[in-house]
Amino acid sequence: MNATFPEQSVAVLFSGGDSPGMNAFLRAIVRLGLNREKIAVLGIRDGYRGLVRTARAVNDDAEALIRLKQDIATHTGRAGLISEQLHVIQMDHASVSGIMGKGGTILGSARCLEFHEKKVRDSVIKLLKSLNVRALVVVGGDGSLTGARLLAEESDLRVIGIPATIDNDLQFTDMALGVDTAVNTLVWAVDHFIDTARSHRRVMVLETMGRASGDLARMAGLASGAEMIVTPEGGPLNEEAMKKLAAKIEGAMTRGRGHAIVLVAEGVEFDPPQKRNRAYVLMDAFQQYFQRAGAPFPDLEVRPSVLGHLQRGGHTTPEDCILAARFADRAWTSIMQADGGSGITALRKNVIEIVPYGEPDMPERAAFSREMERLHDDLSSW
Repeated sequence: MNATFPEQSVAVLFSGGDSPGMNAFLRAIVRLGLNREKIAVLGIRDGYRGLVRTARAVNDDAEALIRLKQDIATHTGRAGLISEQLHVIQMDHASVSGIMGKGGTILGSARCLEFHEKKVRDSVIKLLKSLNVRALVVVGGDGSLTGARLLAEESDLRVIGIPATIDNDLQFTDMALGVDTAVNTLVWAVDHFIDTARSHRRVMVLETMGRASGDLARMAGLASGAEMIVTPEGGPLNEEAMKKLAAKIEGAMTRGRGHAIVLVAEGVEFDPPQKRNRAYVLMDAFQQYFQRAGAPFPDLEVRPSVLGHLQRGGHTTPEDCILAARFADRAWTSIMQADGGSGITALRKNVIEIVPYGEPDMPERAAFSREMERLHDDLSSW
């Protein structure tokens, strides 16, 4: 057992919502560890939940820890991946072969409310140390990186965060892993909806992801030619604001436009608050406006669609695969530095950096969002 269980390793987990490029990152972090650094990589199944369940199973039992190490050493790579009971898997070359462009994550991702408790985190820290883990790599969005920060603050482990969220709502990096693929998926969706919109002279309201940021809708709007984008940054929409949006669409149609694609981010709020999906709220408001007395297009139809988790899946784009490899490379560089600490990888002006947890928002990000808004307005006017 001692000859095969690694004397030191780096652990990697994926947490929160899945994002395209996670598998590409797993392949990169494993291959760089094995090929360049000669250090084993332990894949954690189901994110923080997998660590919590494993720590609970060991529960300060020396014999249970020995059995766990034996299982990890015996069931490496794909054998570990198909074992439903094993949440810590020693990855090998074959286990990450052929996964580069696949969406989701083969290790699984899950949210874990128990991880909010410090005693639970303490048990996870103890487990990682008992498994000779020298660094933990956490891939995910804001909530996942908050968990990574807590582990870094509460232990002497080196914890490297990797931003991965299609919302692109992490303001310390120009781009998070998965955004490019999600934008491509949205452009594909608009291309399909626009055929019907043109054929039937319709307004199609498509709801995108993006709870705290409208960047996904903005980028997709620019790339697809969608006629209107509605984002959370504009503030809550009241009845008058929705009438103005409808009037803008109607005005363009009086000047010759034959259809309209509206992208609305899921984070958009209403005044008064609404429980229904944003696309359906806007549909009703637009339809009511178009059918008012004396309206020029009383037969204009509005059709809503909530695109939902479609945006998270699909084949990862080359851009995200490249970003995944660059994030993995920078993570390993930080891990191997004697004076390196914990932090998060960030893409800034096409350079990958390590920034500290709690890094303030880059003002360039807000400026970029405003620029996209202005550019879209100028391009979509009719």
